[in-house]
Amino acid sequence: MINMITTILYALLAVVSLAYLADYLLAWNDDPKEPPRLRARIPLIGHLIGIIVNGPSYHSVIRNDETTEIYTLGILNYKLYTSVSTRLLPLIQRQSRALSFRPMIQTVARKWGDANDETDRLFRETDLITEFSHVMKTSLAPGPQLDEMNMRMAQRALVDLDLLLGDGKDKKIKLLEWARFAITQASSCGVYGNKHPFLDDKVYEAFWAWHAHLSAHISGINFDILSHGYHARAVVFAAHAKYCTSIPPDTSSLFLSRWQCLLSSGLSVSEASKQQATLPIGMLSNTVPTFFWTIYEIFSRPALLSSIRSEILTFAITTSGPRHILNLTNLKTSCPLLLSTFQETQRTRHIHAAIRKVTTNTLLDSGKLLLKEGNYLQMPGHAIHYSQSTYGPTARDFVPERFMDPNLKRGGADFLAWGAPPHLCPARQFAATEILILVAMLVVRTDIHPAEGTEWEEKPGLEFADPVTVLNPKRDVEVVVRVRGEKQGRWEVEMGDGSRASRVPLASG
Repeated sequence: MINMITTILYALLAVVSLAYLADYLLAWNDDPKEPPRLRARIPLIGHLIGIIVNGPSYHSVIRNDETTEIYTLGILNYKLYTSVSTRLLPLIQRQSRALSFRPMIQTVARKWGDANDETDRLFRETDLITEFSHVMKTSLAPGPQLDEMNMRMAQRALVDLDLLLGDGKDKKIKLLEWARFAITQASSCGVYGNKHPFLDDKVYEAFWAWHAHLSAHISGINFDILSHGYHARAVVFAAHAKYCTSIPPDTSSLFLSRWQCLLSSGLSVSEASKQQATLPIGMLSNTVPTFFWTIYEIFSRPALLSSIRSEILTFAITTSGPRHILNLTNLKTSCPLLLSTFQETQRTRHIHAAIRKVTTNTLLDSGKLLLKEGNYLQMPGHAIHYSQSTYGPTARDFVPERFMDPNLKRGGADFLAWGAPPHLCPARQFAATEILILVAMLVVRTDIHPAEGTEWEEKPGLEFADPVTVLNPKRDVEVVVRVRGEKQGRWEVEMGDGSRASRVPLASG
């Protein structure tokens, strides 16, 4: 028995020694110009474990020197260069070919969109990605096309709000569950038209079941042994195939432009419909938790709630008897505290690391830095958003007025909630408008408080496994929604003065 234990101990010692040796040898080949390595306590896989366990805060945990702008995390035989510097970001942007986002898009098309070999080749070897990105940007740019999407989305949002509040009685709901349903229905009306696939409960449930497996499917580390995620995806694929056989006249320019681009680039109808089925991932994944946390941050602060309510009522709503009208233009441009609170929620809750593949050896910063081909570069928004050198001594605090105060406000390369320029989320105006509408309606029409007790939990647990830029809560929150009697009546939405800017003035641009 003693001999067996001794043998096992020696074997473990040998494995650990080999792991340290391998880690040392891999580092031995580092070029002096490469970013310095941050050593993990566990060789080879320590950083991977740290990212899984600590989630977005891992970069802050291991980075003990605020002056370090970029460093290397060694994971097996790969290097993950990690830039936490806004100074380096413009230099990275100028290397968009060498530090490419395209491989990420190709992976999504293959792993989530189930691209066959020919579709995969078209994404890799033709201008499909460039043309696809162009039609996304143009169809989602502020203007008549986006206004049409916004109005359909807003009308559906009013329907779900009236279903929740119409009888004037207190309702106990699970906040994330309701947010997920309301955002899915409103967004889908805006993008697909009023007869969209997610009106079918089976398709709606299948999408979110598939969504729970997205990280596993794209990483290749797939614990979906019984293929529940793939079965759910098949339901979503089938619904989109049916929708694409007879695209309704009120579909958005976004959906139609994407469809035409895919077909004209050589994809078959069946392959194109599968790629279209990935659209709701980008449409819903981040909007839902951002909406949830914006509600959470506002309603958990009574003084802030009162101030935002007063602002909306003063500048964005007109009332005539039982008729209340929300003016979208005024909501976007004349409610700075609401917008600032929304963006501060993004800043403090954002966890996404914009990632690029190094496609060729690349020198940065006048040749002082070398990034080697075949590795990856990431820019974690969490580290930048919480950096005191960027956001000052209150960087770790939630300051609702931050984006109203010129002494506190940062933007552009300092605010990565919508991605790292030039690859900003093309749907940011649509998503921001949707969240502002729903939040404004809840602020004005309701009081919301936790169903259990009177205090909102200060730091709810987070679900790190989701492939999102803002994490969902680990547990849903039961709340009581109470209708404010003075704001009962018929609610409408109008676009407002078309001569004024219809763009939400986001810090990211």
